[in-house]
Amino acid sequence: MRAGPIVVGSLLQNRNRFCVPIYQRHYVWTKEKQWEPFWSDIRTKAIERLAGRERRFSHFMGAVVLEARGGFSARRVPSFQVVDGQQRLTTFQLFLAAARDYAAAIGHGGGAETIATYLLNRDPHLMEEPEIEIFKVWPTQFDRALFTNIINNTGGREALKKKYIDYFYKGRRRDQIYEYSTVPSVLRAYGYFYERLRHSVETDDLDDEFSETPEPDDDAPVSPNNDLPRELKLDALWQSLVEEFKVVEIVLEDGDDAQVIFETLNERGEPLLAADLVRNNIFHRADAAKEKPEKLFEVHWKPFEDPFWSVGEKQGRYKKPRIEFFLSNFIAGQIASEVNLSKLFSEYKAFNKAKKYPSVATELEDIGRYGAIYRELVGRTADTALATFSRKLLPWDVTTVFPLVMRLWASEFSEADKEICLDTLLSFIVRRAVCGLTTKNYNKLFLSVIAHLDKAGWSTETLVSFLLTQKSETGRFPRDDEFEQKWLNTPLYTAIHPARTRALLEELELIKRGRFHETASLAKDLTVEHVMPREWSKYWPLDDGTQVTADQLLQAAFMSAEDATLIGQIVRRNRLRDTLGNLTLLTQPLNSSVSRGPYPDKREALRQHSLLVLNREVTQNDIWDESVIAARGKALFPLALGIWPLPALTTAQSAVV
Repeated sequence: MRAGPIVVGSLLQNRNRFCVPIYQRHYVWTKEKQWEPFWSDIRTKAIERLAGRERRFSHFMGAVVLEARGGFSARRVPSFQVVDGQQRLTTFQLFLAAARDYAAAIGHGGGAETIATYLLNRDPHLMEEPEIEIFKVWPTQFDRALFTNIINNTGGREALKKKYIDYFYKGRRRDQIYEYSTVPSVLRAYGYFYERLRHSVETDDLDDEFSETPEPDDDAPVSPNNDLPRELKLDALWQSLVEEFKVVEIVLEDGDDAQVIFETLNERGEPLLAADLVRNNIFHRADAAKEKPEKLFEVHWKPFEDPFWSVGEKQGRYKKPRIEFFLSNFIAGQIASEVNLSKLFSEYKAFNKAKKYPSVATELEDIGRYGAIYRELVGRTADTALATFSRKLLPWDVTTVFPLVMRLWASEFSEADKEICLDTLLSFIVRRAVCGLTTKNYNKLFLSVIAHLDKAGWSTETLVSFLLTQKSETGRFPRDDEFEQKWLNTPLYTAIHPARTRALLEELELIKRGRFHETASLAKDLTVEHVMPREWSKYWPLDDGTQVTADQLLQAAFMSAEDATLIGQIVRRNRLRDTLGNLTLLTQPLNSSVSRGPYPDKREALRQHSLLVLNREVTQNDIWDESVIAARGKALFPLALGIWPLPALTTAQSAVV
């Protein structure tokens, strides 16, 4: 390894190419975190230069780690692979491109030509592929077209605007680039630096060493009382970068492990995402094994570059990009053990070491296959049994089942057996929720299912048998009698959350619809409605006609006994009020006066406002009291048994259970 400080100008003026491996992440630096501090340092150095002050020290911009590629050839520009530092190099280039274009815009042709020597390699006639080798920095495919258009822009700002007109403001600011997040980062960085340069050159921004860096002002006067020529101020800005900014250049030699160095440099500060480290590790190994990493990337990893995978999600205490949750679930499903998400990269390396894939291509095929499954699982839009299962699972918030589901879906089971397994898991989760059983240790439970199936063999019977033989409170499968007792008597609206109650009612509504019903789908804005309202005392007297007072309601709130006394009757009514027998669905809430009003008014409103089967059945009742609520709950339960059944066992399995 050869390492030492080097001025940015020296690094960029040499006839070299710095190539970013195709599998590294694209340009991700942002205004708040990187561009603004970088610009502030540039501006400070420029002020020192213009004031004639002694420049006491250089500004260091971190390390650039390079690995030489290919031997020397008089017909080829020397090439280095950028192991680390591509974000810095790209930023330097975009800043200098903005300075070059602004120099051209103010007629400073000499400055523009000089700046160009830091952007493009000379003597294209001495290159094998001049259309590629002229670029000093060669980014990933994701940024390449836009980056090269900016760097090799011979037509000036207007030519760039014609190519990317949709990203430029209209009207008075028509030559400025939007700062919206929808604009590619490469173009936003270029636009940011261009506006900063223009503002500093055309105002007195560089006069006061201790002034704050103001935001560019569209209404700032051009060329105010300022004796310094614009060309001089512009030169002070771009020359500050090439003459007074340094990086630590680390050039790897034979025997140096580029990946180890890369991982070490990215462990602290603002590191790469764990998924980036995993990807780089995979393709570094592919490169070392001469497995054509570019082709592998194009075939197997490119789908993971889709924005779908960078969406932030929250699971438990973690908020991560979706791809990291996928990798965690993928590893957990393969090893049947928990994965520490905060140590995802280390977990992946340990998994890969134990797995011993015959090739990187095989490893990537596995990741790609499970990635497609995970995308279908969390996308929930496909018309498949897997996506349907995921949509039904969503209200219950049990993502710990994902590793098991992914393994099931990737198995050689028939489609029918896969559906049986998914239905069994959903029944298990819903029944336990209705019965008030804990979700604690679900992660360990579902991973233990994988371990058991790996040992005993993957089959529907093995899965069912394992779930039915669990005896602990954290894993047992509720039988029909317990399920019925809780279904009829538990105030589920408050016990399991209204969204989950809605999910139960939606499944009941769907199962009640015959195959000749107009639609098999439900509106997305359905809400849970209490037939007997939660605040019932004003219009819903007790069976004997007693009008309940506020004091009696308060007294009942602290009691649990249900008996023939007045308070006991109130306690019973309050419990039944939140059971499924008293609940239905509406596409939009009823007017509060109707919702809390007497049953005849509510009955008429339901007739007028709803075509749901559940509501048509409710309105067939002339009265609505505790006996009707209890009877309706009992009538709904056989449907629940059909939707969330207890799976059947073979004779041999029954003997074990």
